[in-house]
This record gives sequence, structure tokens and C-alpha cells, in this order.
Amino acid sequence: MAQNQKPEKKKVIVCGIGNVLLQDEGVGVHVLRELKNFPLPPSVELIEGGTMLLDFLFQLQEARQVILIDAVKAGEPPGSICLVDSEQLIETETNHPLSLHQVDAVQVLKIMALEKDPPPCLIVGIEPASLEWGLELSEIIKERMPEILQVVRDQIRKALSTENA
Repeated sequence: MAQNQKPEKKKVIVCGIGNVLLQDEGVGVHVLRELKNFPLPPSVELIEGGTMLLDFLFQLQEARQVILIDAVKAGEPPGSICLVDSEQLIETETNHPLSLHQVDAVQVLKIMALEKDPPPCLIVGIEPASLEWGLELSEIIKERMPEILQVVRDQIRKALSTENA
């Protein structure tokens, strides 16, 4: 490898974020925990980011592709799933945060975008039904969990197929 050449980015990182103390606000973490029950290739890394996404910034920057799973306020019916490309999100962001965290995903994505070669990032957003205190997801989100997992697994497959293309 040439001295100035960066090492090739090999990992697809799937990061579940959210506060598990506030029911559906923690959906990203709950989805990530469920993903651990599925066989995934070694080139996929699962990170439980919780509310501390900034702590994983360097790992995310080293990824070939990042998939963030989070509760988002998009004005859709509870349990709705939206896929948002990070570049689109950064360009169209208003002063109203999409994410519900103190340091939201958009802020972390903006920091990552300052890098010379930031990894592509997809946000799998789930519209919450309840943000009340509680360790369990709302019934609506629990019912939607198989579909949410399927969407995330499809996005992992897509990221891996573009990696091998």
C-alpha cells in the first residue's frame, strides 16, 4: 500500500440508537438487539449506540457503509418506517431535530461529512407511538418489529451487494 493511500473500508456498520428508558425512543437499540439473533457475515458490525452516537464517531467514519436505526419524528403514523439518505437529510434539515436525542444523528452526520471521504449512511427511521417512561416498546412497534427487522436486513444485504460489485 502506498504511503498516502488509506486502507480500504470493509465493514458495514449497523448502529441502533435511542433511549431505552422511553419506550419507542429506544426502538433502534431494540432492533439491534433482535438483529443479533440472525446470522450475519463478519463484514457486518453491530453497534449499540444508545444515546451516545458521538462516542462511536471514529468507528462510523471507518465504515464502508453505515446504517443507523432510530426513532424519528416524520409526521407519519406510528410504526411507519422511512429510509433517509444522510446527504439528503443534511441538505434538507430544518431547525427541528428529526432524531430525539441530545446530540442527534444529524449533528453526528454533519461531523462525519467534514471528513474527506465519509461513508454513505442510511437512516432507517421508525415513527414512535409512545415516548412515555418504560423499558418496553409500545404494542404498535412490537407488532411492526418483524417488518422493521426485514427492512433492516434488506438494507444490510443491499449494502453487502454493492460492496462486492
